[in-house]
Amino acid sequence: MAISKKRKQELVAQYIEMLQHAHGVVITEYCGMTMGQLDDLRARLRENDAQFAVTKNTLLKIALDEVGMAVPDVLLKGPVALAVAHTDLPKTIQTVLEYAGTNEILVVKGGIIGESIVQAHQLDAISKLPSLDVLRGQLVGMITLPMTQLAGLLTEPGRQVVAVIQAATDGLVNVLAAYTQKEAA
Repeated sequence: MAISKKRKQELVAQYIEMLQHAHGVVITEYCGMTMGQLDDLRARLRENDAQFAVTKNTLLKIALDEVGMAVPDVLLKGPVALAVAHTDLPKTIQTVLEYAGTNEILVVKGGIIGESIVQAHQLDAISKLPSLDVLRGQLVGMITLPMTQLAGLLTEPGRQVVAVIQAATDGLVNVLAAYTQKEAA
């Protein structure tokens, strides 16, 4: 059945809204999946703040072009569905790849990250990346480590001087204690 022009405009607007908030997109072919399987995959993706949407290819091309993302014509053939990552792209990719590994009907075709088209075999490497929060923590650690080491180096001479004075003081106290014991005897 043909879709009205108004409905097409609504779909393009929905796609644009979905893509504007996306960190990346995994393009899949879902032909033959049951509604139960689709719902199961959607539930898994929702846990990672992602969504799975069946799309109309020509309308999706319009939306991709509108938001400035790459338009992978070769990947948009056949029945296409998108896994859209709203926060953690590597976790979204990992979820889709795990599901495709247990369900041969779902075929991962590739992905879009910004203006770059990513092939299916490259998605596996991306899925192994740490989350953005972990990367931020590692970056902060890399930045603060040299400062911590510098602070330790700057305070070390002072510690050494204090240790020498403490050792001399302890030695003097021991000499004085020995002398007073000798005098008392």
